Amino acid sequence: MPEPRERDHLRRLESADLSSEEIRAFLGDPEARRLHVVRRALAAHPRTPRTEALALIPTLYWRDLAWISSDARAHPEVRRAADTELLRRLPGLAIAEKVEVARSGGRGMIAALRRSGEPALVRALLRNRFTVEGDVVFMGLAAREPETLEAIAADALWSCRAAVRAAVARNRWTPVALAIRLLPAIPLADLREICVERWRAAELLEMARATLAYRTETGGGIILPA
Repeated sequence: MPEPRERDHLRRLESADLSSEEIRAFLGDPEARRLHVVRRALAAHPRTPRTEALALIPTLYWRDLAWISSDARAHPEVRRAADTELLRRLPGLAIAEKVEVARSGGRGMIAALRRSGEPALVRALLRNRFTVEGDVVFMGLAAREPETLEAIAADALWSCRAAVRAAVARNRWTPVALAIRLLPAIPLADLREICVERWRAAELLEMARATLAYRTETGGGIILPA
């Protein structure tokens, strides 16, 4: 918990009527700048001169960088700098810390981390408030780990999206049993594409063609799992 002096500084830095003169006073106060919460608030504040805000980025902890990455008040250039610094440090973070970054970072971090395919990071990205359907479709198409693909297909929030189910079903690395399970619940256009992809496992092709025939005969609707 912040000490009283830190709380006072933060309360003032979060005030809507904070003036540029007060910002300059904070920037020139070595005792205030010694506090990482003050440096974080100054880096994210829209009235902090850009060069000063950018200079503060390397002095912050990884949690502060993740906070700035997702702070809409911060200038886009400052958010990008926070993302760049965070990605530079990422290899040195513990897996639990990487998961926290994936769960709490902003759009820049999502765009970078969705390529990882690591199951723990993907599960965290699925819970990030800034993640959109396009990110999950990307992960469903790009993932190679069965655990990652299972996590996407089973996610309570995203598995209800037809585009997400189709991405997982059509991924060549998806386990056959999982792909078969998804066949009744993907759009017909995707199902037809799978039916003509001769490189697929015979078992999957057989089930895809049978599913297509059944759905065509019965009206072609998506059959959601119970």
